[in-house]
Amino acid sequence: MANPLLAPHRGVTHVGTIKIDPANIDEFLQAFRACWLEVCKEPECIYFDVFHSKTESGKFHFVEVWNKDNDWFMDVQIKKDYYKPYWDITRPLWVARDLHEYDRLSGFNLVDDRYLEGSVRAKDELH
Repeated sequence: MANPLLAPHRGVTHVGTIKIDPANIDEFLQAFRACWLEVCKEPECIYFDVFHSKTESGKFHFVEVWNKDNDWFMDVQIKKDYYKPYWDITRPLWVARDLHEYDRLSGFNLVDDRYLEGSVRAKDELH
């Protein structure tokens, strides 16, 4: 019998970590930002948050939530042209990379308005 507490939210969540040499942070972030802006404009992207480690400079963690499943992501989204410049620039900078796919659980989600301070709140605000 399925556990009702494990009911997934529609879509897929990707959680990843990329480690680069701290000397390459500016180059990495410039390429990442350009790709991030395009990804965030996609109607299927409903959340994308990026973090930098306080204890390990050059270690970035990201969480992206899509309202489509991972098959769609791999068949459609990841093939978009704007990923190529990001990969071409950043792959040589990677020291380590780790990606995981998760189901977001319904009923276990909270976003306080204070968390959103300083965030892009609408796709039309992206630039």
